[in-house]
Amino acid sequence: MSQRWGRFAATVFLLVGVTLAYLQAGPVASHGAVVRHAFWVATAVATFVCWWLSQWLVVSGRDRLGRRLLVLSSLVATLLFVPASLAIDLLFSLPEEEPPGLALFVDEWLASAVPVFSCCMIASLPAWLSTTGPAAPAPAPALLPRGEVPQPEAPAGPPSETRVDGGLLPSAVRGGVLRATADLQYVHLHSPEGVTTVPGPMHRVVGLLGDHGLEVRRGEWIADRHVKRLKSIRGRWFVLLRDGQQVAVSRRRLAEVKERWGSTRYA
Repeated sequence: MSQRWGRFAATVFLLVGVTLAYLQAGPVASHGAVVRHAFWVATAVATFVCWWLSQWLVVSGRDRLGRRLLVLSSLVATLLFVPASLAIDLLFSLPEEEPPGLALFVDEWLASAVPVFSCCMIASLPAWLSTTGPAAPAPAPALLPRGEVPQPEAPAGPPSETRVDGGLLPSAVRGGVLRATADLQYVHLHSPEGVTTVPGPMHRVVGLLGDHGLEVRRGEWIADRHVKRLKSIRGRWFVLLRDGQQVAVSRRRLAEVKERWGSTRYA
């Protein structure tokens, strides 16, 4: 997830929470200032976490954040917020009108759906607006003298470059992509020269990178030459990279990863 969008979302939720604390709104309106601020800041943090999870579950790796994904991700965040809200009420010893059960879950969702949904929509606006701008006009074809046959264009870079979404990889990653990670509708390409961001979706970028690596989990592709070894620690499998980092392997990809890179088991 883009760091600038995450900071914007965190600011939105925090400002809403502090405002509600000063307005003495909600179930802690009659409490002191410290309790009110603690309650609403905890609620703001829980809402941000639910928004982040909804973006990861619904939007991550998509080509663009369309209107349907915007609404769906905000709706998922409201559903994720309900158990967090009940936990916060329990933490602050707020009495519940109904015994725990499905009815309490539904009532809590009905009470918080509209404000949480609205806040999540506002938090997602920068990501949505950045992908809904007008497309750049195509360049007009050059006019040729009468009788001259147009010649095919020469490639803009060395043959080793890979086309991603119709554009060549910039020179910053010309040394070879070592790792690719999905971030909403973008993909971060890690190379010896640094990190470069290109438009997604992830499956299209991975397909164009060629058979030089493997996607070890959703949104995480690793090149063969960047793998040091595959290891298991207490039942969980990880790919140890040559830069010292390790990446968890999903169960769905484990068999393919073992077949490609072997395995080393640790206690």
